[in-house]
Amino acid sequence: MENSERLEVLTTPSRRDGVRLQLEQTIQQMGKEMDLRMRQVPHVESAIETLKDGNCDLIALSAFDWREFDTTGLSIVGVLPRREPTWVLVSDDKPEYLIGQPVIVCDHPLLRRQFLRVRFDSVILTSEEFAESIDKLEEYNLLLADERVPWLEELRKEGQLDGYIVNRGEHQALPFKARRHTLGLQRDNPERSRFVPPPLHGFTLMVARNDFPSFKIQNWCDSGAFIAHRMESAIWDSLPKNMSQIVGIFVEQRKVSTILREAKRAKDEQVIDSVLDLDKKVKNTVPRLEMKIEVLDPMGMVSAAAERVCPVADSHMGMVTLLKEFNLLLDAMLNENEELAKNYHGLPEDFSKAKPAMMDLGIDYSNSSEDED
Repeated sequence: MENSERLEVLTTPSRRDGVRLQLEQTIQQMGKEMDLRMRQVPHVESAIETLKDGNCDLIALSAFDWREFDTTGLSIVGVLPRREPTWVLVSDDKPEYLIGQPVIVCDHPLLRRQFLRVRFDSVILTSEEFAESIDKLEEYNLLLADERVPWLEELRKEGQLDGYIVNRGEHQALPFKARRHTLGLQRDNPERSRFVPPPLHGFTLMVARNDFPSFKIQNWCDSGAFIAHRMESAIWDSLPKNMSQIVGIFVEQRKVSTILREAKRAKDEQVIDSVLDLDKKVKNTVPRLEMKIEVLDPMGMVSAAAERVCPVADSHMGMVTLLKEFNLLLDAMLNENEELAKNYHGLPEDFSKAKPAMMDLGIDYSNSSEDED
């Protein structure tokens, strides 16, 4: 390692997104093989400017920081293995076993709808609504961003709420341990409700100037996570802007054997048919991309979802097909059904009558512009 080139990686204080912790762990592990140096700067803007000025080699960003800040002249040269993107419920028990009408605090619109699907009898409040309900809104408004989850935890311990839903980075940032329950995809138990997570959680992006040779850090990174980030971003950007906070999107590269085993357990014929040929043999053994998308009405009573499994090489066409199927389904569920001109023999008389839309997203979906900036 004496003759190896030194790489300097910038980081910021923890932003409660898991990026800082994963970078520290990666550098600690890879530092045995490479000459690495990690340096902290006050905030993301400083890190980006330092990188653009050529005074460091790499910075680590979350997928949201990459989208939020000006990264002109920079590129993603690798993505660390993805952290678990699903969110957690901090409570004394699992959602199904909470007693009575549990009071749950959740600030993310999608997770509120998904939780109501599991516990329609729960009282779901945002942090501000909860603070106001216990006459502590002024106290809540004075809290810093990193003080709000610990504040909720103290009130939960006092019995003023039954639980709260946060992402894993926020849970990890708690100064003390708190019991959590994963709101997961439930692959091993298809009978339980799934929580397709909000897009782009769990990614740590390694960002460099455009001329940086990415092969230098290929041992750190995960090609499947790189593809998943690209595909989730593309799917999310293809949807109307006013759907961005109520849609779940998840993309993962997986082995064919794993996908097939889970599909057979869940009796998912669509996935099985996409993997097997007419002779019930695996079409080919190359890794597949599994893509999921879901949206729910405000009460969690009605959902529209689509899934697609395709070879990695066909990822673009797989994404196009997924979006086409999802949009067709969504249009059918959001629009009213006009009365049919005639009755059909053998079908109930009500079949031909006009019917209201099956689903209301609770947003002005029809006026959304696809070419918004």
